[in-house]
Amino acid sequence: MIRFIFYLAVSVIKVHFNNLLSRKRLLKNTEKRVLRTIRRAYEDVPYYKKLYDEWGVDISEIKTIDDLRLLPCITKDEIRENFPGGIISRKNRLEKCHYSATTGSTGKSLPFVFTKSTFAFYIATGLRMYTMIGYRPWHKMVYIKYTKLDYPRFGPFFRTEHIPSTIPVEQQIAQLRNAKPDLLLGYASIVFEIAQKLTADDLQHIRPKFIGINSELSTQHQRDFISQVFGCPVYDEYSTEETWMVASQCREGNYHLYIDNVWVEFLDKNGKPARPGEQGEMVLTTTRSSAMPFIRYRIGDIGRYSDSSCTCSLGYPILKSFEGRSDDSFILPSGKYISSLKILNTFTKYIKKYLYLMEEFKIIQKDSGFVVIELVRGSEYNDQHFQELVDSLHAIFGEPVTISIEFVDHIEIKNGIKRKAIESWVNNRENDTVLTSAV
Repeated sequence: MIRFIFYLAVSVIKVHFNNLLSRKRLLKNTEKRVLRTIRRAYEDVPYYKKLYDEWGVDISEIKTIDDLRLLPCITKDEIRENFPGGIISRKNRLEKCHYSATTGSTGKSLPFVFTKSTFAFYIATGLRMYTMIGYRPWHKMVYIKYTKLDYPRFGPFFRTEHIPSTIPVEQQIAQLRNAKPDLLLGYASIVFEIAQKLTADDLQHIRPKFIGINSELSTQHQRDFISQVFGCPVYDEYSTEETWMVASQCREGNYHLYIDNVWVEFLDKNGKPARPGEQGEMVLTTTRSSAMPFIRYRIGDIGRYSDSSCTCSLGYPILKSFEGRSDDSFILPSGKYISSLKILNTFTKYIKKYLYLMEEFKIIQKDSGFVVIELVRGSEYNDQHFQELVDSLHAIFGEPVTISIEFVDHIEIKNGIKRKAIESWVNNRENDTVLTSAV
């Protein structure tokens, strides 16, 4: 723990120092880290060496960040297939790393690891986002997430409290009344749902100074509504479980790409660099994850970048728009709204608990009282373990809903880059008025 606190302290200093650097200096520093990441991956990570040799890549020719185009992109499937032996650096022992996993929004589980120093840096990038919008060490942070994070605390400073994202909204509100957050963090759809259910009396006890929303595509309508209800500014961030902070809003409302953590390419339909303002597929390269680097990692999201500067004076490039798609919410027989994130988080919880329980899934609400789970079983699938997940879904729904499981060999991608893991035919039949309360 002492070593981790040291790593964290150093990382906090680094990320806040980087806020003072010019864009030219940030780009230069990022280029050095990207090139170092590529060289080390080729030397120490079996999969990258095999892949680059098969593609005829001469690592000595990768001399600038623009030379990334000479390397093949990698996918979530390739990483999963090579985990752990092929994709983790020989210089790192799996049992010494921080382990995690995610489903993302596609329904495919992805395990990954960080070194302790990388994990500390990732936490520091989150802290930076909050300090940029006004958070201070004496403020209390309350975060809504499917699992509790091991945040260090120093007496009255850096106080945190966790509220599960999978519990009913009424319980979340009750816990928020007791917690009294200065900074409230959570998934956009869940914070939006909470804002819709709050009473005037609730707002006497829940009075955050600022709110940060994350992990899913939010709309301006959602952010404006949340801000109006709570009476404080709302800031959005774009991050992934496997790479952590990619971008977030500054006080001017612009999204800044944190290239000191991850380099983002925007590729057109031909795989060529997109121009400023042009829509492109976002491809990520981590610069801090030595144990398990992601190099030209296709996450399936779409966005546009800008070459303009922000009046906030930060040197980080601007993400003009993020155009990934969001999942459907469920509308139950009683009219009760269930956020897709609560459903997705339940699957993620059991993917972390039982790593090889499932390979892929898709959950479809075919009728208000009928749900189908398409499931590709994992190598260690167990009926009893999966029933735990189904029981948790029933608890979230809180009313009679039939859940049917269909075992399949694979789940097709019908349109677009990403598969939708959560789909509601009921939601899609509702009118626009209903849809304003869902993500």
